[in-house]
Amino acid sequence: MITVEMDIFAKMKAEMSELHKENDALRKRNSELEQRLNELHGEYMLLRYQLKGMPNPSEYLKLRQEMQTLKKELRDRGWRDLV
Repeated sequence: MITVEMDIFAKMKAEMSELHKENDALRKRNSELEQRLNELHGEYMLLRYQLKGMPNPSEYLKLRQEMQTLKKELRDRGWRDLV
């Protein structure tokens, strides 16, 4: 069996404890930065759509649903060849 002196063990244990604390702080910082990145990406995409004059994704979805509704109405009225 290997024996380790208590002062070396205590030193290593304290060092590991500090590393765990630092790791936890880094994980917290990483999650904060990830959240900021997601927010900035959303703002970037919104600006990109606005600069190109395109509808944003929610407007696009609304327009697509409206188009599907109109297609269905045309099919119901007998305009099957056009849709």
